[in-house]
Amino acid sequence: MTHDLSIEFFMCPRCLVAQIKAGTCPECNVELITCHPGAENDPCRRPLMNAEGQVLSRAPLWWLAHSASSLVAQFEDNHS
Repeated sequence: MTHDLSIEFFMCPRCLVAQIKAGTCPECNVELITCHPGAENDPCRRPLMNAEGQVLSRAPLWWLAHSASSLVAQFEDNHS
């Protein structure tokens, strides 16, 4: 089975509705964001974890980069 590494979809940052085309959310009219979830084994698909392996967020890193980039940056600054 082959996987397309350039997968792209569009998601509402408010209600998480996913669409295949850019535009506004059909549920709440907010502008959709472009999401690139990465290849099958890309580390960006993993959740945010600390050095001990404890999961700090169930959201994958690619989503946090869109919705909470300051949180990811703060965690990286505190643990580097």
